[in-house]
Amino acid sequence: MTAPSDTTQIFAHRLLAGADRAAVAYNRRIGIRGGTICDVQECPAEEGAPPLFVMPALANAHDHGRGLSRLAYGALDDALEIWLAGASALHPPVDPYLLAAAAFARMVRSGVAAAVHCHMPQRSDRLVDEAKAVCRAAGDIGLPIAFVVPMVDRHRLGYGEDDAILGLLNESDREVLRARWARPLPSVQEQVAMVGEIARHCESATVNVQFGPYGLEWASDDLLSSVAEASARTGRRVHMHCQETRRQRAWADTRFPGGFVAHLDALGLLSPRLTLAHCVWLRPEECELLAERGVTVALNASSNLRLGSGVAPVAEFVGRGVRLAVGIDALSLDDDDDALRELRLLYRLHRGSSLDPGLSAADLLRAATVTGFSVVDGSERDGALASGAPADLVAFDWDRLGGDVVSSRTTEIDILLGRATGGHVASVWSRGREIVRDGRVTGLDEPAVIGELRAQAAAGAEAANAFVPALERYQAALRRYYGQERHLQ
Repeated sequence: MTAPSDTTQIFAHRLLAGADRAAVAYNRRIGIRGGTICDVQECPAEEGAPPLFVMPALANAHDHGRGLSRLAYGALDDALEIWLAGASALHPPVDPYLLAAAAFARMVRSGVAAAVHCHMPQRSDRLVDEAKAVCRAAGDIGLPIAFVVPMVDRHRLGYGEDDAILGLLNESDREVLRARWARPLPSVQEQVAMVGEIARHCESATVNVQFGPYGLEWASDDLLSSVAEASARTGRRVHMHCQETRRQRAWADTRFPGGFVAHLDALGLLSPRLTLAHCVWLRPEECELLAERGVTVALNASSNLRLGSGVAPVAEFVGRGVRLAVGIDALSLDDDDDALRELRLLYRLHRGSSLDPGLSAADLLRAATVTGFSVVDGSERDGALASGAPADLVAFDWDRLGGDVVSSRTTEIDILLGRATGGHVASVWSRGREIVRDGRVTGLDEPAVIGELRAQAAAGAEAANAFVPALERYQAALRRYYGQERHLQ
């Protein structure tokens, strides 16, 4: 019996149909039609077929879509509070389409089939245009995304009033910083309306627009409560940073003596529509409340290590039943946006110490292949590659990934979490579209995109480099500010 002409078939020598080790099957033919899996059938081994290991694709649940490496333009790793200034100030002006396309291309080549893009604008006054460019890049590649609209209404220079930090600088530097960062911000009502405006222009079957209050330190209660009300009314998801650093923890403890998580709950933010990224400094009772409210935590291990933020209490999350997802945060440990390396790092950090249990392989794979997709678009899935499931899958070249394995003890999951990288990926399918073939992105000319992006970055580097002396004085002022702990007042 032959398949209908509109059906694509993939032969998998090895199929990991879900997050559990018991889900591995052999010699399966997967049929794809209309964006979904139409059947999975056992069949004889196909003579001459490439040996493929097929599994559910990954979702990148927290990222900023930065095609330029932070190291390339001088935003050197440092404490988050110091690093943020350089990440913004030194970024050369480039086409937002190229910036997003380069980042998305790297992601999909490592098995990502959906992503959360937390936008960091180059020009706040051109936010709609930048959103359109990002969504066009995602569409060309075939990557469904959540576009998270940035929302900030206070504390642009640090965790406190801007004037307190400006007062540590000379008048010349104060004027430079005011011109760059301390311009008037849109009202809360205007920012909420902007989310709707971007949704009107960009939202589609493959783009889910979300509210993005950047974090508790940068968003007033008025902004947060307005977002909570709008989310409840519209069903639109909310995505924000949370408790990334020890200083953020100290700031929150001083400002919210009753607990910042309880405060967010009182504002109406805690719900299954909310994703919190990082959550490095949460306490057991706070994890309990997040679990009760159905909030998802996006883990960002590489970013937390690179910026010295700490190691999240993942065993506590698992024990309390917090929903988990995995994000790269545009700061992968090897600076390559490789989601498979991120999985391995998470597993090594959190699978437990000594004989104490921690994050299991099944927990991790469920976070990356199931919950991550709900963070992107709110959908619910069980993660199984079975008839009727979305055709989101990644195929590895097994000869390169595990061709040396001779032990019956070593499973496909052991190999996946032990050594897999984007270099082992043969194909990636997103909603039935093959977006990576033979390790290459199908929807655009990635080398040409990277070449043009680098050329634009080089052309804009002189102005960015000229700002370095003022930036370094500002960063020194920030170190004095936080060293005096004035941010706790």
